[in-house]
Order: sequence, then structure tokens, then C-alpha cells
Amino acid sequence: MATVSKVPRLLNLVAALRSSPTPMTAEELRVRVPGYAADASDETFRRAFERDKDDLRRIGIPIDTVTAQHHEQLVAAYTIRKEAYDLPDPKLTPEELAALHLAATSVRLEGLDEEVAAFRKLGGLGGESGGGAGFGSVPVSDDVTRLFEAVLDHRRVRFDYGGSVRHIEPWRLQYARGRWYVTGYDLDREERRTFRLDRIDGAVTVGEAAVNEIPEEIEGINLGAWEYGEDPPIRGLVRLDPDIATATVTDAPNLEVVSEGDDGSMVVALEIRNRAAARGFLVSLLDRAEVLEPPELRQELIAWLERFGADRQVNEAAS
Repeated sequence: MATVSKVPRLLNLVAALRSSPTPMTAEELRVRVPGYAADASDETFRRAFERDKDDLRRIGIPIDTVTAQHHEQLVAAYTIRKEAYDLPDPKLTPEELAALHLAATSVRLEGLDEEVAAFRKLGGLGGESGGGAGFGSVPVSDDVTRLFEAVLDHRRVRFDYGGSVRHIEPWRLQYARGRWYVTGYDLDREERRTFRLDRIDGAVTVGEAAVNEIPEEIEGINLGAWEYGEDPPIRGLVRLDPDIATATVTDAPNLEVVSEGDDGSMVVALEIRNRAAARGFLVSLLDRAEVLEPPELRQELIAWLERFGADRQVNEAAS
């Protein structure tokens, strides 16, 4: 029985539904979509098709079930409505479209036979091909492929991270600021965790089926500017005054609340990999935040503020 792996089959299913001018029945999709084995039994096809629809809906692709109008008998058909799937027209100017076109044709996805560009929805690509000069690229490693398939198949994965073995039920993959991240349920720590793929030691191993349900809404990674960088990582503790604590944590949900005071103040933790960006964030809070730990971060901020004040006095004197 000839089969096609799941990811290409899902892409083919989306392409078929998007390109058809009328909704398509399951039997029509069975014939048109590569990946549904022609010699498979009706029951085997039905189960595969139902799983595929569920997987696509779970990752945000709106497949609607309607009644086919081109059949004599009432039969279910499926479609992806343009207005529900495509991005709204952002009404870009010709100059903005030209800039978008340049960016889109200069970036490609490594390791994929077909480049998938969201820029197309914005109108940034002309012609049929999405390839470009290749000034930049989005890396797609074997681990990314394994994790993507594990998310779709709802299977557990195992990998080494930070000196220990992690067992995860992956929920979501995300690419942000040049890095891949996977978010899921950490079986060892019994809580939601996010991991950066380039910090995984060795290869990702896909295992047995997951047992925990995937949440209906999965928040993506929302890193602060201080978390993007290659500085030696440090963990900073900062006390927030009551009048800004809640608002600050709401605006930066990646801050970890360590403790809360009776007066409404909070102590939050920052995982810092960019010291300059951390200084900028802390200074923006003015005198309503205090760095508690580590001592070197506190002294570094004090010294930076003193230098800034001295430079300002010199400039004012010179003017």
C-alpha cells in the first residue's frame, strides 16, 4: 500500500480545499489528495480523513462542513473559506509592497521542498515561485520536523535539555526572532514548559501516544527583549511597587512572579541573556522597581546610571 507521510498529506489537503471553487466531498478529496492510498479500505480512509480534519482545525485552519450543492443527494462537503483563512487586506502602499516583496524573495525555508510563505497572503509575492536570492533562511532541522509531526500526531517526545532528560507532550511549535521553540506539557515537572530547540542536546526521540488533552488555547512564546541575546544567562529578582506590579506582569507575562506582598507589591524573576536590554527595561520602571539579586546586576545598573548622569552633566555644561 503506497502511502505519503502525514505532513505532506495535510499540506495537500489544505491546497485542495483552498483551490477548489466549490466545497469538496470526502470521496472527491480521497481521489484528489496525494497521501490517501487508493487501495485503502473505506474505513481506513474515513479514520485518516477525520484525524486530518481534526489536526488542521486544532492548529487553526478553519475547515467548514457544508451541504454539497452539486450532488443530487444531500451529502457533506468541506471547504476553507477565503475570508476565514486569508489575512485581511492591510492596504499596503506600493512602496510597502515592494519592500515586502524584497524580504519575501530574499528569505527561504531550509530543508523544505516547497517554500511556504505567509507573505503571499499580504500580496508581497508576484509570480508563481516563492524562491528568492536566499540572503537569509529559516532553519528547519530534523528536530523541527520530528516535533512538528509529534504535535500533529499527539505523541510524546524525549530529549536532553539543560543536563537532564525531558519527557514532553508537545502542543505547539513557534519560530521567533531566529529561534525555534516548542511548548508543551512537561511530564516530569507536571506543568506547561517552553524549550528552545537549539539548546536541546542530541536528537529528539518520538515515543508513544500522549494522554493529556491539548488545551483549546495555547499561548505562544512571548519573550522579553532581555531574553534575546548571547550574554551568559543570569536570573534577576526585581521588586515591583504596588502601583505598577499588576500592570507590568500583565504587559510582560513571561515574567515569573516569585512572591506577592500584602500591599500588592511583587517580586518577579527575569531570565536575562541581554544585559543592555534588561537595563533598558528596568530603567523604564523608574524608581518603582528595585533590583534585589544578583548583586552584580544591581551594581551594574547603579554604575550605568551614574555614568549616564555624569555624561548628562558634561553635555549640559558644554552647551
